[in-house]
Order: sequence, then C-alpha cells, then structure tokens
Amino acid sequence: MILLTDLIFLAVTLVSKSRRQWQTYFETMLFVSFLNLLYNFLCSNYLIWSFQPDILSSHTMTDLTNTIILLPCITLLYLNYFPDISMKRKVFYYVAWVVLLCLIEYTWLHFGKISYHHGWSFYWSIGFYFAMFFMIRFFHTHRAKALLLSSAIIVLLLFWFKIPVFQR
Repeated sequence: MILLTDLIFLAVTLVSKSRRQWQTYFETMLFVSFLNLLYNFLCSNYLIWSFQPDILSSHTMTDLTNTIILLPCITLLYLNYFPDISMKRKVFYYVAWVVLLCLIEYTWLHFGKISYHHGWSFYWSIGFYFAMFFMIRFFHTHRAKALLLSSAIIVLLLFWFKIPVFQR
C-alpha cells in the first residue's frame, strides 16, 4: 500500500508538466529527503512512527523508498503548482495538501501500515504536515532562515519526545 502510494505520486509527477521543473526545485527536494533521513538516523533505535512493510522488507526499506520517491515527488508537485495569486488561494492550496497527506496517512493507519510510538499520534502527524508544507515553501524562498527554523524545531522535538540521541 505504501509502495503503491509512492508509485502513484511518481506516475503523477512523470505525467504532469512538473517533471520538467525538477532542477528549479532540486535543492528543496534534497532538503526534504535529507530531513527524513535525519529522522531515521536520529531515531533509529527510538522510532516515533514506523512503517509496517507490505512488499518491502522493513521499515527502513519502506522509508528509504519514501525518501527517494514519495518526498521528492510531493515537493516537486507542491512547489511547481503553488499559486502565485491571492493569499486566499495560497492558503487553500496549502491546506488542501495537508488534508491530502493526512488522508493518505489515515488510510495507512487504518490498514495497519503505519504505527505510532513514544507519544506520537495521528494528531501529531496533522501538525507535522502543516509544518512540513510550510517549511517546503519557506526553504524554497528563504533557505538560511528555513535551515535555522528547521534546526530549532528538530531540537524541540528531540527534547519533547525524549529521543535518546546520545545513547548508542
């Protein structure tokens, strides 16, 4: 199911005109994938959410596939079609993407493809998606500020969820 989601986003990306703009958004795509890899590194022994693989062999392989396929495709599609007109349209677009990702994750949760641990919940995921889509756009437009804000959020989450970063 998760792999199918990845492949659907890949197909939409390849069929849409956004694929031609990958170089414009490449750094932001790398930023999003890097942060996901950082989560898996910092939380490798203390995952706060994990994937239950269907076809792939483990959480690690499933999340690596998400890192390589799903997250870059989401980033590319989100930024390429981001409206440049009214603030109302921008907010609607932003919320629509959050709702889409929440629906996808809720489906994964319903079918047992994702599980939460150590205090994480679906409600945290909703907040995460609001932060994620804000940071995607913010990084694309203000890289240095986005790096600082991302770093602060990461440190806050490490403390909030008591991630044992220095206990290996």
